[in-house]
Amino acid sequence: MKVLKEVRKEDELYYEGPFWIVGDSFKDILRGNFKLLYEKYACNYDGDSYNDTPKNNRTHKYAWNLLKDSNYVKDHTVDYTYYPRGRVGVYNGTAFININSKCNTPKIISSIINEYNLHDLDIELSFDDEVGSHYDFKLK
Repeated sequence: MKVLKEVRKEDELYYEGPFWIVGDSFKDILRGNFKLLYEKYACNYDGDSYNDTPKNNRTHKYAWNLLKDSNYVKDHTVDYTYYPRGRVGVYNGTAFININSKCNTPKIISSIINEYNLHDLDIELSFDDEVGSHYDFKLK
């Protein structure tokens, strides 16, 4: 008897949470010279979390205080709104990437998909730029 083992996308481990796109300048980021700085939380295909971190500890402001001393960040005194930022959420087989539309480049989106293991999910990009955005940033 032959036994087939398969891994279904519903069995995969995905990630969600806030991230920053860190570079020396926004022009450098657009040229592909950036690092993703993130706080990831494991979840399943439906978006059910495998992490006990309370939701109020998953904000950009809270995560920035944990991550700002990273080697990627040259000036550790900058505010959490300095670098371009966004968030990944997973719900019912769809990964929602919320990001400033200026950061909608293939390299940035691909990096987010790779880092958060979103390959097997439908991807929906969300931009909120019309009248000022939650994801506006100060980096020039």
